[in-house]
Amino acid sequence: MEMKKLTLLLLFGLLAVVSTWGQSTFTILPKFQVGDTLLYEVQQSKNKEQADDMLACKDFSRKFYLIIKEKDREGNFKVDYLLKETNFKIDKEVRKEFVGISQVEKFLTQDILKIPILLTIDRAGRLLDVNNKDEVDKALANSLVPMATHLVNKTMKRKPTADEKKQIMESLTSKFSITDVFDEIPALFKYYGQPLIEGKSETVDSVTTKYIIARMGDGTTWLKANIDFLNGEEIVTENNPGEEFLEESDDESEDESFEDILDLGIAVIQEDEYKYNKEGIVTYLKYAFLIGSKDVNELDSSYQSKTEVNLLAIKKKQ
Repeated sequence: MEMKKLTLLLLFGLLAVVSTWGQSTFTILPKFQVGDTLLYEVQQSKNKEQADDMLACKDFSRKFYLIIKEKDREGNFKVDYLLKETNFKIDKEVRKEFVGISQVEKFLTQDILKIPILLTIDRAGRLLDVNNKDEVDKALANSLVPMATHLVNKTMKRKPTADEKKQIMESLTSKFSITDVFDEIPALFKYYGQPLIEGKSETVDSVTTKYIIARMGDGTTWLKANIDFLNGEEIVTENNPGEEFLEESDDESEDESFEDILDLGIAVIQEDEYKYNKEGIVTYLKYAFLIGSKDVNELDSSYQSKTEVNLLAIKKKQ
């Protein structure tokens, strides 16, 4: 009987190994060429504005260039993200409520077109740095100052002092990033340079991600991912000896309240969909973000945003 159990255990172990071998692991690497220019179009929409969204806009479309400028000594690519045109639609109610939003509109439809966003991409296609991020973030924050100042005036019933204006600027700079506004920048390079498993797979860390990846006969690759932000492994941080005596007595109640939030039936999901051509270039991507009830019958009350990016043209260096 014991020999039979041992045989079954060995058989199950062998099947697990064979199953793992059967899944093909590969990496997507973009074949960028210095001098190439890629033209993309973005369609971005959401079903409702969030209450604290100072960049309140349901629809924001744009076209941009990715210009492969040069390659440095380490083999990293210097790439310009340059906006060609933008369409920033603001509802009349929002325009009336957020006095000063016209400055934001001007920045996102005119000023930003003159500022190339400078990227460094490694040989594997991963985004290493936004070289002029501080400069562009500051320009974005400057456009938000009139609107933020008006909100402060409205709340405090007086004009802010010089120190308060400085604090407003610092707060805006820390809260708003150009890569959050134009979030296709990090999204374009998200899955480059990492091992991927063909077929269906799942990873669980702080979140749970389910993948479906297919390599087609024409050399193109399709990738779909479902990311569940509230369903992952619990991360436990051990205290140093003695630290437990320094903790506040209400920590346990705080932990319980956080667990209560997770038990409310709230879902926070992101869905990614990518298509790469045979040269590893993104030709299509879509990412959708959902905050709402796990009950599919209550989706109308949820917050949903969706961004689609399409490659329109590739101009090769002559």
